[in-house]
Amino acid sequence: MVGTHAGSGVTSLESKLLEHLRCQARGALEGDVATTTRNLVAAAAGGSPPAEVTGSAARWAREGVALETVLGAYHEGVRTGLEFLADAAAGLDADEVVAGSRLLVRVLETVTVAASAAYVDEHRQVAREHQTAAQALVSALLSGYGVTRLARQTGITVASSYQVVALSIPPHEDERRPGIARPSAARRKLRRVQAALATPLGSRALSLLSTDGGTVLVPIDGASAGTPLAMTAEVLELLSAAAEVPVTATVGAGDTARIPELAARGHELLERLLVAGRPPGLYPMADLPEAIGRDAAGYDKPQQARSSVVTSPNDQRIGRTA
Repeated sequence: MVGTHAGSGVTSLESKLLEHLRCQARGALEGDVATTTRNLVAAAAGGSPPAEVTGSAARWAREGVALETVLGAYHEGVRTGLEFLADAAAGLDADEVVAGSRLLVRVLETVTVAASAAYVDEHRQVAREHQTAAQALVSALLSGYGVTRLARQTGITVASSYQVVALSIPPHEDERRPGIARPSAARRKLRRVQAALATPLGSRALSLLSTDGGTVLVPIDGASAGTPLAMTAEVLELLSAAAEVPVTATVGAGDTARIPELAARGHELLERLLVAGRPPGLYPMADLPEAIGRDAAGYDKPQQARSSVVTSPNDQRIGRTA
């Protein structure tokens, strides 16, 4: 059996493995993710705490480096160790090979868990900061005051014109059930709606929503020309599917300066639609009569999507629960 360093409990193969990992780190290009992760893999193999791993992962999350890139770099560092172990294992005692393998598995577990947790925590913090900034800007746009200052502070581009969408989200079935944590069910519903908005409307769409509805502003200027965005009947169906309740909305469009006017009118018309018992769906403001209570030449019927996703709170529920 190949010997163990006296009093250290580390086999000579483990020592060679550690030196190999350190050499791999020294041989990489300076300053990139791969170099840093190889250094951290070597440090973790040497018994260093994962504080350096968490610090680096948090920094990469804030810089926008993808998590798969970070984990892939860590795994590549461990993979080089496995290749070295395989090449060096011929003719050696099985106990040493097992010890080296256990070391690499421990390193893989340490860096994966520590990096993933730190990255996700930092990413959530960045998302919360962006959401807070976006909500402040929406409030300014809805009031018509302080828009330029907030846009400069937040770094969010203000479009020259917007679709202004007033949303009503009725309670989910779980919010009515006795014994259910109703506020939690409502918050989960809201989070699903917010997540569902991102794909069809893009990152430049702004929203100010609560558990029972709110306002969405969708930019319609030239900056969105490459990927046209719009609240449509199909998009509203996606929101209804995410909320698992039928959503009702009014929509109008105009210059940014008209947002307060359009939002006020949209929510007023939305309230009249709900009081009048109109069916869920998307109602263009231009087609709505000011007095809603009965069909006026058919104009107060909602726009219809190509296929129905949710038409009634009593319909078969889709997917998960709130």
